[in-house]
Amino acid sequence: MNDLSRTGEVALGIIGTILNVILLIIVTLAVFSANALNTTEVQNMIETEIMADPTLTQQEMEYTKDILAGGMDVVGVVGWVFVALLLLSVILSIIAVVKVSKNKSPKTAGILFIFAGLLSGILLLAPILFYIAAIMCFVRKTPVHYVEDPYYRTEAETETHTTTTPHQPL
Repeated sequence: MNDLSRTGEVALGIIGTILNVILLIIVTLAVFSANALNTTEVQNMIETEIMADPTLTQQEMEYTKDILAGGMDVVGVVGWVFVALLLLSVILSIIAVVKVSKNKSPKTAGILFIFAGLLSGILLLAPILFYIAAIMCFVRKTPVHYVEDPYYRTEAETETHTTTTPHQPL
């Protein structure tokens, strides 16, 4: 039996998953530290910097403070969304690696690799590895296992076996 090895897909999937986990840890720590900052202290620092600018009017100062307060809230929400997307990408890539390593359903693994790549970002290294693994899953064919037929002989086997009755043309 000639088994088709899916080592390339598995290796790319594992490397991409490890890179995604590292990015997930970094982003999670960044979001935690951004949320742990005392926002009132940061806003007070920014307000003192804004007040020190003599060219700004009172209305511009208020507008700038409102934008900064809203921006800090948006950064927290976007950070947690990015963490959730990375976590989902890691889960999908682990499932894809398991599916392709067992060589049961490489097409499904390819689809999961594509979704994992889309969820983890577009121009990072991990999604590119996932896309390459997905292409390999789709392109490489699983071998067809033939059942040996006792009545079927190849040309080489036919030449070595002699029959008792000569072949007569019709």
